[in-house]
Amino acid sequence: ERLALEIYGVAVVNVLSTYMRGYFLQEEGVEEVQAMGIPLNKEDLKEWVEKIGVDRLEGVICESDSGLAEAEHFGAMLKLAKHNGINEARRNKFLMIEAVSKAGLEVVKQNLCKTVEEAVEFAKTLGISEEKGAGISTDDLKLPEPNETPKSEEATTGLLGEGRNTAFVDNKLCIVKPIRGAASDSVFLCQSLEEVRQAYADIYGTSILGTMGDKHDTVLVQEFATGTEYAIDTITKHGEHKIAALWRYDKRPANGRSFVYHATELIGAHTPDAEAVCEYSSSVLDALDLKWGMTHTEVIMTKDGCRLVEVNCRQHNMDFAPITMACIGYNALDMLLAAYLGGSSCVPGSEDMCLEWSLLPDRPVLRACGAMVHLVNHVEGKLVAVNEDALREIQAMESVYDLQ
Repeated sequence: ERLALEIYGVAVVNVLSTYMRGYFLQEEGVEEVQAMGIPLNKEDLKEWVEKIGVDRLEGVICESDSGLAEAEHFGAMLKLAKHNGINEARRNKFLMIEAVSKAGLEVVKQNLCKTVEEAVEFAKTLGISEEKGAGISTDDLKLPEPNETPKSEEATTGLLGEGRNTAFVDNKLCIVKPIRGAASDSVFLCQSLEEVRQAYADIYGTSILGTMGDKHDTVLVQEFATGTEYAIDTITKHGEHKIAALWRYDKRPANGRSFVYHATELIGAHTPDAEAVCEYSSSVLDALDLKWGMTHTEVIMTKDGCRLVEVNCRQHNMDFAPITMACIGYNALDMLLAAYLGGSSCVPGSEDMCLEWSLLPDRPVLRACGAMVHLVNHVEGKLVAVNEDALREIQAMESVYDLQ
């Protein structure tokens, strides 16, 4: 917001989705922000749109998953030139994979199931049976104690390394998840048909993210893709995609969950796999008819090539700017301003801060290495105090840029 105003003289107006408006009111008891919400009925919304004036607006940018649908419809009502139109496949995980497959790209096998019996039958086609496989536990991927020799190569694989889910490679597995969600919530890795049944029961009938009361009446079952998972932050201007940052995930089982973040490593795009991931992700955005804005795409590189996990039509929901500034020299938010406002006149005196879109590289070039390391707690209990001395010691380490 500050840079948009200081560099381009453009203000950012924060608007709450209906979902977030309800959250602040019901969960937090905050009433002051209600005026920031999109009007709840179509007539008020139409009046609001008419008062804003399209000639004064550059674009509508969605910040979180819960506002994706309303951001699309809001932009359409405003008749913005820099807009992607309305496409449910950009937020429905089943329709997303179907659209990408229709465009000729390789994807995982999947089935949208209306009954638990249907989910079980499809899981059987993926090799899932009543018997569990070799088994996956948190201990299989636990980091070794100091001076302890790792039990296997997989014991330390991933933390600022390859990040492969190789511990799963010898198991018959499938993914059971809702058609909409965020941050791996309600995403289950199943080894047996009984686990499929339980995952289905845990998802079916629960609230759909971003809606006010809609419930899941279907559950998505997918083939599990084994390989290295990447996240690709992309900025798109008039259909031209430029990669702002390429990340490699280290996600492992922990605390009873299959996909717990341990590290998110910033990497270069110069290796064959990285280049293939970037090309694949851009083709995915084309398949979803994305012409403008920010996207955060997750792709797994398998032995057979790239497979899409999902596209999130919003920014990377972590504080990525400090590390990308330090390691690349610019960040996705800078690029977003360049995409939408780069042709506009800069505020006098800020010319050296304006990024020229045409001069930005298609792929990021690292000038330093960096990663976001996620500290995972393995102890259950009530938090009664924080060891401030330990936090200060971590912050003071030469290898640490910042601690949050």
